[in-house]
Order: sequence, then structure tokens, then C-alpha cells
Amino acid sequence: MKRKWLAALCLLTAAALLTACSSGQPQANQTFTEVTQYLGPTATASPVPVNNNASGESDGTTAGDGSVFSNNPYMPTDDQSTTAQAAMNEESQQTDDTGNAPIAQTDVNATAYPYAGSTPIPLDPVDAPTATPKPALTFSYVDYSAAKLGLSFKGPAGWVPDDSVDNVFTLSEPTEQMKDGQACILNIYAVPVSSDYSESDLVTEIKQRLTTISESGYSEWKPSYTATRFLLGSKGVYANFTGTLLDGTQVGGRIHAVCVNKVLYCLQITYPLGYKDDYLNVFSQLRESFKRTNS
Repeated sequence: MKRKWLAALCLLTAAALLTACSSGQPQANQTFTEVTQYLGPTATASPVPVNNNASGESDGTTAGDGSVFSNNPYMPTDDQSTTAQAAMNEESQQTDDTGNAPIAQTDVNATAYPYAGSTPIPLDPVDAPTATPKPALTFSYVDYSAAKLGLSFKGPAGWVPDDSVDNVFTLSEPTEQMKDGQACILNIYAVPVSSDYSESDLVTEIKQRLTTISESGYSEWKPSYTATRFLLGSKGVYANFTGTLLDGTQVGGRIHAVCVNKVLYCLQITYPLGYKDDYLNVFSQLRESFKRTNS
């Protein structure tokens, strides 16, 4: 019995020694795939620059020098055949290409003074709110005779005539009817000349008279291009003007010239600018009723 127990003890000791030897052997190294990460700058697509020198726009128009302002439709050109009609337009509001709708309408929800570009530059509104319309003026017309000039015409009743200056007849609005600090004044000139004026001579005459008027106390002066219209049955030349007097009064006017039988006739009106349409109607009445009484 004692021998069996010793034999079993020997077997257990041998097994323990074998286990210790096997666990002491070096293990094989495990291989792992190396993972790397590139932390440098990543490549990005180059931004496409805006072509400010394109030869054409998306709507087919020419860009000119590439500036967004190069196609400004309001810049006057040397081609008076295309600008004269627009310059002489008696409407107070510009229109689009159809001639009907205003170019810009006021957006009541828009910022009063919007900014443009990255640098804040205040811009005036495209179409600022207009003032309350003034009531239309009404006139009754009567016959006037400028006997010294050999002329007759219709003008507003109650106005003051004056023929004290040679070759000039003046019809003035009474002071008590004056509006916005400026009475309406109609001047009629009849000056004998050596020969009948051509259209170019009439254009020169109108420009010289505009220059003379501009030198009579204006701080700001804006004449229009010249245009043609018949007067006394002959083709004449006329132009409009607006200005600000030294005291701040804003005025408008028109001067129309024609030459008939070696006599240069000129009609001139000056009126308060705020009543432009009303007084141009007075001028039209005079022009349409203008007659020579000594022909």
C-alpha cells in the first residue's frame, strides 16, 4: 500500500515538472498590420475666378470694359439722334424699354439705405417715395395782342402784359397767384434778321439763349438736348431747362425758336418746377394759338 502511494506521488511530481517546462518556452510574436494616417494639408480645388472681362453678358449684351457699370442705360452718348427724344420727354418718370412701366418701383419692405459689396457704402434708394401730388391748376384763356410784334395768342386770363421793351412782350402771373416762390413768366421775342435761319442756326440760337439764362442768378443749371417742333407753320427748335436760383427756388422752363420771313420769333416760359405739367399746358396753349397779324 505504501509503495502504491509513493508511485502516485512520483507521477504527479513528474507531470508538474513537464507543465512548468512547457510554459517557460518563448511564444511566437504576433504580426499586426501597420495603420498610418496622413495629417498634412488636403488638396482642394482652386476657386474659379469671376470673369470681369467677359466680352458678353448672359443676355447677349456686350460688357465693354467688363465693369458691371459699363452698360448703364442712363449715360448720355454723343448720338443725339437716340438721346434727344428721351431728353425732351415731358414725362417726369423714366420708363422701361416698353415705354409703359416705371424702371423701378419702391419696395416698402426694403432697407432704406442698402449696402453694396463687402465695404459698407450707403446708397440712396433707387426710387425714393414721391411727395404728395399737388392739385392740378386750372386756367381760363383769353386773347392777347402783342401789337408791336405783330402777334396774337391765347393766355391765362388776368395775367399782366408788358410791352415796354423793344421787340419783347411779357405776360406775367400775378404776384398773389405765385406758387413755390416763383411766378410763371411768358416772354415773346420778335427780332428782324438778315436772312432766314436754317435748323442749325436755330440750334445755335437756342444754345446761346440757354447760356444767357444760366448766367442770370442760378446756383444749379441743367439744360436738355434740342429737338424740333413746328411753330407758326414752320419747323422750329426748342429745348427745356431746370435750375435752382441762388435763394434755393427751383424753376423749370422751355424756349422755342423759329424764323419766318427774316424774323426770328422766340417763345420762352419760366415756371415753378413743382407745377411743370400745369405750366407746360399753358405754353402749349400759347404755341398752338400763336399767329402773325401783319402777314
